[in-house]
Amino acid sequence: MGRLFGILILTSLLVSLNGQVLFDDIGDRQRSADLALQCMRTELQQFSQGIEKMVTKKLKEVENIIEAKMDQIETKNNKSLSTIQTELSTIQTDLSTIQTELSTTQTEQRLLRQGMRVLYRYTDIDSIAGFDCADILDYFPDTRGRDGVYNIIDIQKAKPVYCDMTTDNGGWTVIQRRVNGSVDFYRHWTEYKNGFGFADHEYWIGNDMLHRLTSTNPQELRVDMERFNGEKAYAVYYNFSVGDEAGKYQLQVTGYSGNAGDGLKYHNNMTFSTPDQDNDRWSSDNCATFDISTGWFKICYR
Repeated sequence: MGRLFGILILTSLLVSLNGQVLFDDIGDRQRSADLALQCMRTELQQFSQGIEKMVTKKLKEVENIIEAKMDQIETKNNKSLSTIQTELSTIQTDLSTIQTELSTTQTEQRLLRQGMRVLYRYTDIDSIAGFDCADILDYFPDTRGRDGVYNIIDIQKAKPVYCDMTTDNGGWTVIQRRVNGSVDFYRHWTEYKNGFGFADHEYWIGNDMLHRLTSTNPQELRVDMERFNGEKAYAVYYNFSVGDEAGKYQLQVTGYSGNAGDGLKYHNNMTFSTPDQDNDRWSSDNCATFDISTGWFKICYR
């Protein structure tokens, strides 16, 4: 196509001048062609350089954007790392403080128990005190086999309780004691909260005290029963705990053994009910008033 186009142009030039011969010699035409080719090469080179500069500029702009984004990410990560390091430092400080306080508390308990041992040498059984009956037996071994009323510490004051220092190696804190039915146990919430009766006779230790005893150290529950004809039975729960008042003194027991039957299994995880506080699972009535009793109920007694 290029050649045909050139011949047509040459022909039209020749015819337009009425047959006159209007062309230079071959050398002039060659020089003109070379000059035109050189111009084309120059323009192509300039065009190529322009494209290259434009691409370089765009790449630089992209590179700058990427660097800026990377800087933002790095700054954000550094801030996050700094925050994490600060929080870890705070946690380590808190743990150190707690360890110091625990160490101080353990030292104070040890000194208190040593003092109690010394005190025991100069006092009678009514003056001995501990955190519970097992604690008293542990630090005052001479109390083994000596059942009776001892004092346990309850919020910086002494509370008299009955300690069984004989049954199953002793050290049992008696939480309920029934002898002859002379004390009425059908009572309201506040009385069960604080406890009632007399430690040397019939009494309930109190739900607040139960919570303190079972939340401070792991506790085992033993229930001893005796019929009027002298027949005896017992039930032991390896794990026993009672929640606080806000949780309605929720009961938790596991690990039953004995010959009395697992009577608490049905009522496990239940909350405490009294005539004036219905916390059982029976929607129709209050088990405490229905059975004329108090305690932990699911849907009354089965």
